[in-house]
Amino acid sequence: MTSTKLWINKIPNQDLFYEFVTHGFFPPILAKILINKGFSDIKSAYSFLYPQLSDFSDPFIIPDMKLAVARIAKAINSKEKICIYGDSDADGIIGTFVLYDFLKNFTPFVEWLIPSKDKEGYGFHAKFLPYFKAKGITLIITVDVGISAYQTVNSAKALGIDVIITDHHEIITKPETFTITGKLTSPSSPIYYLCGAGVVFALIRALRSYLYSQGFFRNKEPPFLRKYLELIFLATLADMVPLSGENRLITFFGFRDLLNPFFPCTKVLLEKADLKYGLSEEDISYRIIPKLNSAGRLGHPEAVFQLLSASDISSAEKYLYQIESLNQKRQLIEEETLKSAASQISEISKNSKFLFFVLKDVPKGLLGLIANKLKNNYNLPVIVVSQENEIAYGSIRSPSKINFLKILSQCKDLLIQFGGHKYALGFKIDKNLIPQLKTRLKELLKYHTLDSPSTDLIYIDAEASLSELLYKDILFAFEQFHPYGEEHTPPVILLKNFEIKEIKVLKEKHSKLVLQKENKELCAIYFNKLLEKKDISLIVGTPFINSFNKSLEFKIEDVR
Repeated sequence: MTSTKLWINKIPNQDLFYEFVTHGFFPPILAKILINKGFSDIKSAYSFLYPQLSDFSDPFIIPDMKLAVARIAKAINSKEKICIYGDSDADGIIGTFVLYDFLKNFTPFVEWLIPSKDKEGYGFHAKFLPYFKAKGITLIITVDVGISAYQTVNSAKALGIDVIITDHHEIITKPETFTITGKLTSPSSPIYYLCGAGVVFALIRALRSYLYSQGFFRNKEPPFLRKYLELIFLATLADMVPLSGENRLITFFGFRDLLNPFFPCTKVLLEKADLKYGLSEEDISYRIIPKLNSAGRLGHPEAVFQLLSASDISSAEKYLYQIESLNQKRQLIEEETLKSAASQISEISKNSKFLFFVLKDVPKGLLGLIANKLKNNYNLPVIVVSQENEIAYGSIRSPSKINFLKILSQCKDLLIQFGGHKYALGFKIDKNLIPQLKTRLKELLKYHTLDSPSTDLIYIDAEASLSELLYKDILFAFEQFHPYGEEHTPPVILLKNFEIKEIKVLKEKHSKLVLQKENKELCAIYFNKLLEKKDISLIVGTPFINSFNKSLEFKIEDVR
């Protein structure tokens, strides 16, 4: 079999490689992988491979953190009414629940509100302020929303309601209030890329520390925080933030905590997902997270909150049944909407800079999902707009080479509201201005170029013989690498010095190879490729730990 792909070896800095091997005592293969993953010192590499709970950073590096926790402590001591206002995706709902559950340790005067995105759209909406005022609420804490709600914050203050913003989206105009976000720290800080629930975890760590310093726990134990990591992990994976810094710590411990979960909701989610072969990040991403997102996408975020707060297995099962029904409905709507969008594409020329779809009566919560799937299909920025009466709601997903938040900022005179990340954002617009927006974007994107992703290049992190790959220290390290996710992908290994014991065909389209060398064997899978000959001497692929039997296996990308 002749390979048509170009294999490129990534060569690590040789001085750094020598240091990792001689002073860090890393096996050469592992040293190359870690350096090629971007680690430039032994300490950070060890912290990545063998993290400790003590590695969590000081949450007070967020500029407004001390002021925010002091305000919350004042509300607790004064028995003020607090409302937590969250976003309706999995990240926002989980963050809202975690903050609510934590604050209930200190005050009964706390409630939550997660508006229906289907009815209200995304954002911290001023329309709810009279409701809060009538209920006597004097402090609102947002979760995963509000970073651009400058006017709503000012309106709240005019009514005598204080607001603490916790969010992780890009800052367009910082509200004039206590704002808790990793985005106010350096991009190199460990908390810069926290998701909304991750920001909440930093907040409750800081609040517990502050209350401790004020003597709050003289006669009682401080709340246990480790239990929340299994939930924050789900939120972090769901929001697809880079798994570096504290996100690595959250996912490392949260992933492992799910093997013996604390909350009834996670026990039921795992049981109902029918995980016959152990727990993997793929199971979480494809069997669990879509269910948590579906309820919010269809305007029922309260179903997920009730699942999370269930006190027993029976209650959790009842709410999960409701969520699974919503997920089935979401799948049908998504399928129909994708067909409708595809029918608008007559032909995509090589000069197309973006795709723009105008649909009718699509649930707002599904717009981002639709845009993301189309973006992945065509490797172009995708704008999906749903019209409702005179107002339209839009969602944008862009490949990483185009900062669409910067582009959309140049269209703000046409928009009622907008916000989000560089590559994933939403907006609200008068439907009559949609043609002008499309024309403006066409002009702004005229000179942007977007290279097509090359499937013909494979970058190799390290070479290894079969015996080296199965060395016990390497096996242990590969187990530590899990879970994988955004910007933390499995290393690519060039495997050599092996014999092929047998080749089996799986489901008439996959190949399973049993590789051997002396008394050692390794299973390797080549998906959607049939191999018939045994004259293969080199294999490129990614090692992974089989979650069922904890053995090392190999996913093949190419052979020679």
